[in-house]
Amino acid sequence: MRRLALLTCAGLLSASVAVPAASGRRHRLRTPPAVLGHTLTVDESEWTLRPSKTVVAAGALTLRVYNRGEDDHDMLLVTRDGARHVVALKPGESGTVQADVAPGHYTVICSLFAGTPDSHEVKGMAFVLTAR
Repeated sequence: MRRLALLTCAGLLSASVAVPAASGRRHRLRTPPAVLGHTLTVDESEWTLRPSKTVVAAGALTLRVYNRGEDDHDMLLVTRDGARHVVALKPGESGTVQADVAPGHYTVICSLFAGTPDSHEVKGMAFVLTAR
């Protein structure tokens, strides 16, 4: 009887030990890269530009710009080929800038009063946009 009990216990123990199945499952070692967008929004106010993101996909790009400030503002993006893409906005207005951007870094600014002590860019209305 004792022998039967030992055999039963041994059988139960061996049944409870799980052997990993060869299911072919593999774990990711890296997360997939984020999908970069072709659109972003930019809020302007005294003396800031707040982009919704600073990294976008290279190619056709749309910037939706909102002047939430009390003064007139604009937004300027100069592409690698020297083309100037600008929209001028009165307080409360919104506008769109469309440009084709190659991979690289671009400075986006409010260009009002450029070259003077009252330059909006110098006062902080600028950010760097990266296209990948």
